[in-house]
Amino acid sequence: NADTRQEEVHVEGRCLLPFGIVGVGLAGRPFTDIGAGVRYSDLHPGGFDPRQRLRDLDAERIDVAVLYPSIGLLLAAIEDPTLAEACCRVYNDWLADYCRTDPTRLVGTAGMPMQDVNAAVREMWRAKRDLGMQGVFIRPNPVKGRALHDPYFDPFWAACAEAEMPVGIHPSGCGDLPGALQGLRLDAPIMGHPTIFFVDEMIGFSHLVCGGVLERHPTLKVVVLESGGGWLGHWFDRFDHFAHVYGWMAPDLKLKPSEYFKRQCWISFDPDETTLPAMAPIIGEDRIVWASDYPHLDATFPGVVDELDEHLEKLAPPARDKVRGGNAAALYGLRGVA
Repeated sequence: NADTRQEEVHVEGRCLLPFGIVGVGLAGRPFTDIGAGVRYSDLHPGGFDPRQRLRDLDAERIDVAVLYPSIGLLLAAIEDPTLAEACCRVYNDWLADYCRTDPTRLVGTAGMPMQDVNAAVREMWRAKRDLGMQGVFIRPNPVKGRALHDPYFDPFWAACAEAEMPVGIHPSGCGDLPGALQGLRLDAPIMGHPTIFFVDEMIGFSHLVCGGVLERHPTLKVVVLESGGGWLGHWFDRFDHFAHVYGWMAPDLKLKPSEYFKRQCWISFDPDETTLPAMAPIIGEDRIVWASDYPHLDATFPGVVDELDEHLEKLAPPARDKVRGGNAAALYGLRGVA
């Protein structure tokens, strides 16, 4: 954009990302004027060069990285189902090629064309069988007017459960789909980003639980991402209470909401979350993973593992080991990772 000096993302004649694209790769650098004048090609090369990514992993003392998207999250906002499937295939092929540089350390998760449930099932199986992906990602928002608990998506949940492919629910700070940014006034300084991610993720996850998806698909694995984890203890209390009081509204739910989470879900904490040690006994020390958010502007780089270890000091050593990597290894079926 010549006026704002910022790169934008346009799809189907719409601007899905009007500013801030460079924020996905400015870790450790100032984000003055929302990156005006900075181009995507100027960002951390580890975001698109797998060999540089491996060097950065070595410098951070990280053995394995499970990779989730940034701009790829906009795939969910494509209106044309055929185009959405084609774009997901292109993205997934690119990521699979990126990971082939060292598949023992770079683990891909595939984008799903949720605009068409049959296409999503096809692409999930292709990602697993042909591309070697270890999971899939979706947005928490409604797609084409359908929330995640809509029975329309049941064939997809069933296929992911059968394939043992964890489903990562990953929010985006964009207003491309119905959600917090479209429906709420978030114009106070610094309010938008933390609010959008948390609100959209909590609502999408709550749809899965309260809408019976986890009841109908008891072996489905779900990972709640990019929204922090400290809120989940309150969610347990709040939703368990009202599931008891209003249980007649959801007679098909056989468990408490918190029990569905503890049976088949995980949540990602940020490395600097002070609530992690307090939450571990409540939500389960085996249900917590963490994310570096590399190479985003809000990531700690370098030094993220030191930051994580500082906040894990209050946990017993066995619990620390689970959070640092053991839980993720079990969740994604990573061999040779403790």
